[in-house]
Amino acid sequence: MNGSFGYVSGRPGSAIDEARFSPNAVTSADGRFTLVFEGDSESPEGVLAAYAARGKRAIEELRGGFALGLWDTTERTLLLARDPIGIQSLYFATAPGKLAFATEVWTLAAQGFAEKRLSRRAIGSFLATGAVAEPDTILEGVSPLPPATILTYRDGHARSATYWELPIEPRSDVDPRDVEAALIEAALPPAAPPRAPDEREITEAIEALDQPSTSFLQAFRAAKSAREAAFADLGRSALFPAAERVLRFGARLAAGRAVELAYAALRCRRASHLYTSLSFHWDPAEGPIWDESHLPLTIPEKLGPALARRRIRLDRALSTLDLVNALRDTALRDADVASRRLGFALRAPLLERAVVESALSLPLASTFRHTRARPAPAPPLAAWLRGPLRAWAEALLLDELPRRAPFLSQGFAEFLWPFFLRNDNNHRAAPNVFALATLVAYLQSHDATI
Repeated sequence: MNGSFGYVSGRPGSAIDEARFSPNAVTSADGRFTLVFEGDSESPEGVLAAYAARGKRAIEELRGGFALGLWDTTERTLLLARDPIGIQSLYFATAPGKLAFATEVWTLAAQGFAEKRLSRRAIGSFLATGAVAEPDTILEGVSPLPPATILTYRDGHARSATYWELPIEPRSDVDPRDVEAALIEAALPPAAPPRAPDEREITEAIEALDQPSTSFLQAFRAAKSAREAAFADLGRSALFPAAERVLRFGARLAAGRAVELAYAALRCRRASHLYTSLSFHWDPAEGPIWDESHLPLTIPEKLGPALARRRIRLDRALSTLDLVNALRDTALRDADVASRRLGFALRAPLLERAVVESALSLPLASTFRHTRARPAPAPPLAAWLRGPLRAWAEALLLDELPRRAPFLSQGFAEFLWPFFLRNDNNHRAAPNVFALATLVAYLQSHDATI
């Protein structure tokens, strides 16, 4: 089992009578506070001392990525908090009079705090995008604590409050040179083309997953080779999206699509709504059971009006959406789990609150030279699936899928695999084939069902 956790319980509406925490919890000298903490800039002891002196303000002022659960024995109150951007993951599950939290979804299941029951919508978003989109998780009944949120749990009741919001409209006092300096400092050399994995390596990576992801292999490899330095550039492509994505997003908005539908179409792979729909058992008379409009998204309340009034640059609007959606669901979650598996703290200097605030608040007329993202080259999935991963994928799709994922359509898998192999020029289906195989392999490692 991986990840920190905590648990409090009591009769509904009455004082909590039991509290239990993972072995890495620390307790204040007077015995009043117990803290479970994962972060990159502060020590648990420092956080405890700051909280004893300043209360919740100390949590709101923490830097970098963090996730924490803090138990106050005097007030019989549990606080949960997550960093402003969502660099660190934090999940919770509730029942009458009970609340459990953990930094990984499957830690809650392993401790008996959540059922091993899969979320159909989470599976749909994974097959369409390659990641489970918040606010869902792969397990029903388990929720992520939103970033920049403090949840207070007392007497069987939970309430939450947001302590920071992404800036939406530009400011005149932001100097583009400050943002450029941060980007230059965090820059990594261009990554080498990804080498093909063998079956052992991809199996090892998938077994290390908390929630399914088609991009985890790259993060796992980077963490193994460069450790902390592997993620120094994390967030660059979200803060400054590629021009091609900005243009496609703008075209969808210009065609009259609502912000959420324009962004959902951008996130989902080409034809993914069709592939995802066909992957499930469904009645043709009822029509497809999944499309892009089903993708869970977080849309900041002020973003739509700012776009309508042309008070925000299109690239800044897309950056805002990427920060609260795609980045959080994919690269951040992958990096968080990979660093935890290898025993080091995840640091993402470009996602410090001050850098993000400056990057999103650039004046409308500002010029900016260093905006090009330098992501790792996309893995050649079609070549991998027709080459070193062919036997791996074929066994999963044709043999294991009926046993591990009976809620998926075996007939569609039996059609998709030979169709993909016969069409050498059809590379568009490769991400969908890879996602389907990855999901089945993931379910081999986790005893769960719908």
